[in-house]
Amino acid sequence: MANKIVVVAPTYNEEENIAAFIEAVSKYPVALLISDSHSSDKTAQIVKKYKDVYYLDVKKRGLGLGLSEGLNYAVDKLGADILITMEADLSNDISKLPDFIKKVKTADLVIGSRYAKGGGVKNWSWWRRLLSRTANLTLSVISLTFNISEFTNLYRAFDKKVWEAIKDKVSVHKDWLFVPAFVFEALGTNFKIVEEPYIFLDRFGGRSKMKTVSYAKDLLRYAIKFRLERSAPFFKFLVVGGFGFFINTAVLIIGVNLGMVPANSGMLGAEFAIISNFILNNLWTFSDRKVTTPVEIIKKFIPFNVLSFGSAVIQFIFLKIGELIFGLEHYKASLWYMLFYVAGVAVGLVWNYIMYSKVIWKKKNK
Repeated sequence: MANKIVVVAPTYNEEENIAAFIEAVSKYPVALLISDSHSSDKTAQIVKKYKDVYYLDVKKRGLGLGLSEGLNYAVDKLGADILITMEADLSNDISKLPDFIKKVKTADLVIGSRYAKGGGVKNWSWWRRLLSRTANLTLSVISLTFNISEFTNLYRAFDKKVWEAIKDKVSVHKDWLFVPAFVFEALGTNFKIVEEPYIFLDRFGGRSKMKTVSYAKDLLRYAIKFRLERSAPFFKFLVVGGFGFFINTAVLIIGVNLGMVPANSGMLGAEFAIISNFILNNLWTFSDRKVTTPVEIIKKFIPFNVLSFGSAVIQFIFLKIGELIFGLEHYKASLWYMLFYVAGVAVGLVWNYIMYSKVIWKKKNK
């Protein structure tokens, strides 16, 4: 059975464009849903003249609200398997629909991009080009995603499972922030995301409802907040690691002063740090995934200790290399062992974070 494809177009006062838009989309094997934010012009009357076009009166205004209501209606009432969102002002190249449909068969989310190779913008002022390009580059940096060049454009095709996975987090945005938030939330999933380049044209009729400067400020604020929230576990991990580093260092120095070989003393200190790290990471860093019962703690600590011991081995190797280079007595007396110790800890830090976040406290898929 073929997948049902529904194009969802949010509108507000698009009487000048809506008829041409409907007729252009109707050339393709898709269903069309106009999700209208209770337009005060003749948009609704024009849409209702087309018997094969679905019309949803959202009652309230807001691009994000219109999209959320429209996408939910398309899935729940129309039985959509594939969803396509696009502007109804003819700025999105409707002739590209077959390319989006073809590409979404092998990907979960296809993002229409003006900035990928082959894409572009026409009929825009240099100011709007600069602002849009800067915004998307900034979002790429903040999201640490450099294979995605477009966050602020509505032209997209995606499997309904993408919407079902992220809608609770995205639907809170009732305005234009819905558009970049959709991409940010999708990037946090395991879905396959690709881009489809196209040429963007400025709207043919009507006026843009976006307040550009205000939107840019809100967008930057949202992106930074998103990054800080997503990076919070890493910063907590660094604090916990810093405390573990203090314990490890103290045991290393005390052991060496008591006559122990630096490599052995370092291993002992690493084990004390591992115990400390487990307790603090479980209670604080990964508190949303913490274990509480004695059985769960034991089951979690054993693999934690085994995997964390990898950083202890790394530390041991670095300390041993220094010992072989300088000789044991000179090595201990000159404090060269501290330099090799710090280098080993730095490499072990990377190992630990990967193991802790991806294995020990791995997030479970819903």
